[in-house]
Amino acid sequence: MAGLPKVLLVGDSISIGYLPFVTAALEGRCIVAHHEGNSGDSRNVLDHLDAWLAADADAAILHFNVGLHDLRRWHDGRGYQVPLAAYRENLGRIVARLKATGKPLIWATITPVVDERIAATVPDFVRHDADVRAYNAAARTIMDAHNIPVNDLYAVVAAAGIDETLCPDGTHMTEAGYRLLGQAVARAVRQELDSR
Repeated sequence: MAGLPKVLLVGDSISIGYLPFVTAALEGRCIVAHHEGNSGDSRNVLDHLDAWLAADADAAILHFNVGLHDLRRWHDGRGYQVPLAAYRENLGRIVARLKATGKPLIWATITPVVDERIAATVPDFVRHDADVRAYNAAARTIMDAHNIPVNDLYAVVAAAGIDETLCPDGTHMTEAGYRLLGQAVARAVRQELDSR
């Protein structure tokens, strides 16, 4: 594997789920790395991003996502974990830090959720697909302003069908869903490698 370029995936449990499929799809072409654990919300990413980048300083491409934790609405009165305006600000800071590396960036959109399934299975908070779309729209504005390519994983899942791709919890993917996302991520990374 020596001499192969490395891609660092930054993301939450969705990225952890598709990691093995990306790794398999890019075998012999690229080393695939993921920081330790779940990225959590955008505040947590800001707190840990420097350490994650340092741990994989040899990464040639950075594929990143954050937002699924931010848009949780807690039932205890806290409201959104990270409101949209704060998410927008945090994401702008994340992008600035990533751009400072001088490495090619790929943004992955937040994947769909099924409101009713979450409400039926999660006692502490809700997620709404309308919020996913709003946070994705805010992120796309930032990415467009910085000419960062967007890997639209939301569209990938929506096109394949929710019943095929999402688990009963309404957030995480089935094996087929993770495989589909892994293929989409690998495709985006290959396109970046081919453009070099």
